[in-house]
Amino acid sequence: MRVALVAAGLPLGGSTTFILFLATGLKSIGIEAEVFSFTSVNPLAEDFSSAGIPVHFCNETQDIYEDRLQALYGALRRFDPSVVMSILGIESYEMLRYLPAGVLRVGVVLDMAIRPQVFVARYAHTIDHVAVIAHYLVSEVTRAQNHPPVTFVQLGIPILTNVAPREPNPGARLRLIYYGRLENEFKGVRIFPEIASALERRNVQYEWTIQGAGSEEKYLRHALAAEIKKGTVRFSAPVAHELLPSIIRAHDIYILTSTDEGGPLTLLESMALGLVPVCGDIPALVQDVITADNGFRVPQADADAYADRISQLDADRDLLERMSAAAHRTITATFSNESMARRYAHLFNSLAKPNASRVWPEKISPVPLGGMSSAFGRAVRRLGKRLRSLR
Repeated sequence: MRVALVAAGLPLGGSTTFILFLATGLKSIGIEAEVFSFTSVNPLAEDFSSAGIPVHFCNETQDIYEDRLQALYGALRRFDPSVVMSILGIESYEMLRYLPAGVLRVGVVLDMAIRPQVFVARYAHTIDHVAVIAHYLVSEVTRAQNHPPVTFVQLGIPILTNVAPREPNPGARLRLIYYGRLENEFKGVRIFPEIASALERRNVQYEWTIQGAGSEEKYLRHALAAEIKKGTVRFSAPVAHELLPSIIRAHDIYILTSTDEGGPLTLLESMALGLVPVCGDIPALVQDVITADNGFRVPQADADAYADRISQLDADRDLLERMSAAAHRTITATFSNESMARRYAHLFNSLAKPNASRVWPEKISPVPLGGMSSAFGRAVRRLGKRLRSLR
């Protein structure tokens, strides 16, 4: 078995981290995996390289879509995968239409951002199977017209052996952390000042690290100016992924205020290091992972509910430590990236086409994303790309 993971790009975020974790998990169980991206951006390039995962990419600043598609197809042909997973973006799903018979074509749905009903219906004729990372996404996919079969596959992360879980905190200030994109759409970060005010009213002694960057950073810095001055809130710029565990384990509580998520992997990473999650109860991974023993799910966008649970942990440090230990056990027992890889391998084996052969044509005839295009039109677009790249 050889698995190709195809994406429109590899931006900093959960989708790229998912690709990295799945590829390394597959490699750990003896399955070859390579990554194919329609763009050159890859902030986790060193992580892929360290893990020994080949990444094939294109120059989006110079080459038009059709040329990038042809180049990636050539790389896929040389790799000759038995399974191709399209993970992010229209381009990755478009690739499926050019694959030869005998290749298992799996579309992955990570969240609601792609509007699964519409997206899956559009590509139903090119997908053999759909994999989703949260239970609620199954019903979203099955609403699509003529949808392919769909399977929920639990996420997983590398279980670190060189970084210990957090140290107990019997009496010092509670250490909170949010890390991720500072955006209100999907991430809901504008509630942060309300949570801080609610904690102040409850006399909770805390230190809150807000790590990340995004369009809402300026707003948050202004709204939390008093807390920043007092030292109860501090902002931290994004760091290399390999440095994150040491930062995460220095905290007690993981905060998630998202309004729309498939994962997030940050939940698993934090719980694996013993942080107690306090998360909005939205349809997402939180509903599959957080139990009464290992964390709290609170009503979405309810700042007082967040503050109540944090205050409860502040007042009962024995509860904090029990939940911390339970969070660590939950992830290490079920949510390793090797376990995730085995779940995908089992799915692939169950769907394998008996005696299937793969004959890859040397050339394909790419169709532009916008529809038909003449040779002259493609030449003009190529020239435009090259000229813009020289500026």
